[in-house]
Amino acid sequence: MNDKDKIYDFVYLTNTPSFYKLNLCNRIAETNSILLVLYGYGNEAVNTVLKDHAETKFDYVFLNEGDSNRRNKVTVFVRLLRLMRKVKCRKVLYAGWMAAEYNLYSFLSPKRKNVIVCESSEFDVSFSGIAGWIKRAVINRMGMALPSGIPHKQLFDNLGFKGQIKVTGSVGIFHKGKCTPTIPNTPLRYLYVGRLVDVKNVKLLIEEFNHNGKLLTIVGKGELETELKKQAKPNITFTGFIENVSLENVYKSHDVFVLASYRETWGIVVEEALYWGLPVIVSNRVGSSLDMVKELGTGEIFNSGSIKSLHHSIEKMEKNYNAYKKNVLSIDWKEREKKQISAYTFIPVSYTHLRA
Repeated sequence: MNDKDKIYDFVYLTNTPSFYKLNLCNRIAETNSILLVLYGYGNEAVNTVLKDHAETKFDYVFLNEGDSNRRNKVTVFVRLLRLMRKVKCRKVLYAGWMAAEYNLYSFLSPKRKNVIVCESSEFDVSFSGIAGWIKRAVINRMGMALPSGIPHKQLFDNLGFKGQIKVTGSVGIFHKGKCTPTIPNTPLRYLYVGRLVDVKNVKLLIEEFNHNGKLLTIVGKGELETELKKQAKPNITFTGFIENVSLENVYKSHDVFVLASYRETWGIVVEEALYWGLPVIVSNRVGSSLDMVKELGTGEIFNSGSIKSLHHSIEKMEKNYNAYKKNVLSIDWKEREKKQISAYTFIPVSYTHLRA
């Protein structure tokens, strides 16, 4: 981004270039100008190297070129101030309260221009202590909130948020392809896709599938990989990391997706699994559990950390699989994507007094 004094509809302050966020920005950019501001690359999500992203329709700038977790926050904040003096915009979008630099800037930007894009929900946010005070202060600087789903909106309702709230229905746009119904395997094949780290609670999956003997495939890598492989019996297969754009055949060869996370702000992987026709079993700490599972009748929700509850959910999945499958195949993905884009682009704000 080199154009000085360029006018944007949105300046989006976020962390790293996750693939689903880039896809979302590309869709927004079809009707609105957007500047994506990032502070590096990180492993908290599947990142795309932006210089290799040939289809980028929006401008972007890095305030830090390296590891997002090792950035100098003072330097990043100074660079942010310099950047925002150069650009004009209708709205400033803040990706939650993940960055101290962005939080601080929200107090310098007019409240009417500030919009919080919130993936966090009442499931995983605490407002106790100093950290809670900061979160409340940041939220009070927002003129509008774009929560991802039902429990995310509830967070703002519980706080008595006075600004406008528009639910987006997701956290971004995942890669899609041609999806055709597949014949279920006999017996059903279960699938997990994600990082092999403690918060995903893959240990619980291994404990349960070691016991029930059902087929489970684990796609991903992480610090617990060696330990988990030692614990797993032969009915559990590890594939290692597979690029997101190459997961189509993996999904199509399985029947049920399982996510046992202790904490998951949304879980775009749940949407991916549903898109490729898989009913899902998720813990009640997964942010998309209400919107994508309970509301749509696409699977089972179990109590996080409870192997008994997980076991019961698997039994119910086996018994009611065809009904869940029918509901999965009835999801209108074009309509969901359309509603998500409209949540960002519906704001009819003029360009008058953009410097204010």
